[in-house]
Amino acid sequence: MSNPVRSVAMWSLNVLSGVCIIIVNKKLMGSKGYNFNFPTCLCALHFLFTSMSSKVGTKLGICSPPDKSIIFPWRDLWTFTVVANLSIISLNTSLMFNSIVLYQISKLAIVPFTCLVEMAWYSRQFSMATIFCIVLTLVGMAMVSISELRVSTNTIGVVIALSSIVFAGLQQLLCRHYQTKHNMPSNDLLAQTALAQGSTLMIFGPVMDFLFSQRWVSTYEFSDIRAFHFLLLSCVLAMGVNFSQFLVLGKFSAVTFQLMGHLKTMLVLILGWYFFGGIVTVTQTTGMCLAIGGMVGYGYTTAPTKKVESADANDDNDEEAQHPKTPTGGLDRVNVK
Repeated sequence: MSNPVRSVAMWSLNVLSGVCIIIVNKKLMGSKGYNFNFPTCLCALHFLFTSMSSKVGTKLGICSPPDKSIIFPWRDLWTFTVVANLSIISLNTSLMFNSIVLYQISKLAIVPFTCLVEMAWYSRQFSMATIFCIVLTLVGMAMVSISELRVSTNTIGVVIALSSIVFAGLQQLLCRHYQTKHNMPSNDLLAQTALAQGSTLMIFGPVMDFLFSQRWVSTYEFSDIRAFHFLLLSCVLAMGVNFSQFLVLGKFSAVTFQLMGHLKTMLVLILGWYFFGGIVTVTQTTGMCLAIGGMVGYGYTTAPTKKVESADANDDNDEEAQHPKTPTGGLDRVNVK
């Protein structure tokens, strides 16, 4: 396969798997779908499925084995595990309770949140243009949230969406911190934490899901076989998200990643409206445009800095140390990125 065709294939797999898993999970967990109201257990299944496929990929030589010489202290491991699990659970729960519009726009607000924390905690300086774009994104997020409350009075959903911004932002900051502190790329960080995250989700998942849905996962009946098909498809897409993330890391520039992110956002919003419908108010539309515009502007205003960092990273043969990606697995860790 020629390099251009290979690049397009990797790019397409990353975008399609990242978009499709959100649509599939919404259909699986949502009230208009199959009411599989167990987001934490779904995260655990993603981890289990992805972990097994990763081991198979390593055996077949598709994936590089993790560096076993890297030591990740227990205290750091469990701190990251708790925060990362809360991030994944809150994101999946937000998708279950909220419309795709609020879910996706709230994800855009993660970047402004991390920037605000870096400004307050690390005294990081941003240009006035970047600050304006951050504020624009937050205003758009606020407009979408207010509109959601007016349409559905879903107070719990909005609170969960806001908490997902905080936990996902903290996960990204911790990811960057530990990668720098222990000098490990994202793949090794994922390998070091996957077992702890997956096992804790499997142990505590049923209890946490019971608190949300007042049902035990063991009582769910697959009365419609399509629900089981969607559950299996969700796990396969989770594997696709992680695998494609592994393929594209270090292969594309920061600007390309920004474009991929914006394309995912637009596809999720369009497909979410197409498949699930719902009321799209003028306030929501305005808020979406402001939030997306803010993120596009943020990518543009920070591009010079990212180019400099990318050049330094290439000199060190370690781009991930400069541009750490949040490991994907749960929702859009998978991140259901």
